[in-house]
Amino acid sequence: MKKIIMMSILCLYVGIVFGQKGETKVTIEITATRPDSIWVAGYGDVFFAKPSKDNKYVLHFKHEKPLKVRMGFDKPEKRSMNLYLEQGDQLNIVTDFDKNTSFSGKGAENARVFQECTRVYASAYEKKRMEIGDKILSPADAIKTYYDLGQLKLNTLEASRQKVSATFYNDCFISFSCEKLGLPILLPKYYVTPEKKFSECIPDSYWDLGKDIRIDDQFSTNPDYMGFMTNIFPVFLSNKEKFKQGTLDKILSPEAELNFKIALVEKLYPEKLKRAALFGIVNTAVVSSKELSLIKPLMDDYIAKYATEAQAKELRANYLKVDKLSAGKTPPPFILKDLDGKDVTLKDFAGKVIYMDFWASWCSPCRYEMKNGSPKLHAKFKDNKDVVFLYISIDSKEEPWKKAIADDKIEGIHLLSLGGTNSPVGKAFNITGIPHYVIIGRDGKIFDNNASRPSEDKTVGRINEALGAK
Repeated sequence: MKKIIMMSILCLYVGIVFGQKGETKVTIEITATRPDSIWVAGYGDVFFAKPSKDNKYVLHFKHEKPLKVRMGFDKPEKRSMNLYLEQGDQLNIVTDFDKNTSFSGKGAENARVFQECTRVYASAYEKKRMEIGDKILSPADAIKTYYDLGQLKLNTLEASRQKVSATFYNDCFISFSCEKLGLPILLPKYYVTPEKKFSECIPDSYWDLGKDIRIDDQFSTNPDYMGFMTNIFPVFLSNKEKFKQGTLDKILSPEAELNFKIALVEKLYPEKLKRAALFGIVNTAVVSSKELSLIKPLMDDYIAKYATEAQAKELRANYLKVDKLSAGKTPPPFILKDLDGKDVTLKDFAGKVIYMDFWASWCSPCRYEMKNGSPKLHAKFKDNKDVVFLYISIDSKEEPWKKAIADDKIEGIHLLSLGGTNSPVGKAFNITGIPHYVIIGRDGKIFDNNASRPSEDKTVGRINEALGAK
């Protein structure tokens, strides 16, 4: 049935993929509280907007495809909301960013339904979390639980189909279908232990997940679909093929595993989707690789077979960026101010191992690590003066940076590089996402440019390796 629905929206979806770039306007009136600014994510780098004289926030967007953005504020308390915008929407919002929100103007019904889909899922997720508590679900039960939770968004969307635009319905149907399958596809690997093989962690129901997705070029303009087909579905295809071959428990090197997935994508994806997905797979491999020499043949092969001139240029540029920051290379120099306004540079820590943490006050995973991982990691080296914990924020403002440090009681040396991932230091270290961790060795050279998180057990080992390296 789900496949039939997916096929039925195919023709409708073709007409929404590209249009003339139109300006969208969103006017927000916040009740109950008066934040001095709001942040907006999902439209390039995170940016901040201040209220106009009449205490309204007016936002303008230019986009060719439907746009999903998240906006909110962090004080006097944290609140946020998600919005769906079509080209040319003129949306008015009156909200307390909590339980009371009203929409009017062009795009209002789409925005209301999108918010309802998000609310229904979040409420059910929290209820299920409380119900499960500390109980560890079996792989089969976990897959069913998260699959059913994801289906709630689709059910809510379907119930409002007559109220929303065709563009909204079709686009969200595709996105929600992909979201529903993401975690269930990846779940089995988290159940693997020294005592339990991977094949024992995959229930029979797992193989039915592939029935809910259609491999089709005409969905490739939906970013959620492309992300799924690039990063998630190849995992399913790989598992399925290994199951057929009886090799689910065979351990492959990262490079061999990558080659295996690439071969399946080449075989099963239609041309347009194949080219786009392979570019994403190879590009991710390049920017995240710790052994570039092993990835280069894959990059060269993709360039020779599929890449446009622009894609080849981007891949080679990313390769050079990563190569400059690979193990054994000298890290880019910088001078930043600490909390006391004092200039700090890497040379100040000559002869020591530096664990660098790139973060921002608005980054939830960053703050989680600082609260839960960093204190334990610090404790492991509290008596070792040759280990330095250096935190570099890429916040856009000084105030939220200082407040986050105070709120989370983050120990260590704190520096600020204003401007997000486009900040001078963020660009120099090729930071495309946070949190990001780098280990600098005693010799002042990069030891690990993609280090593990503070909460991971292997991080202690990596720092000890750097301490012992000559």
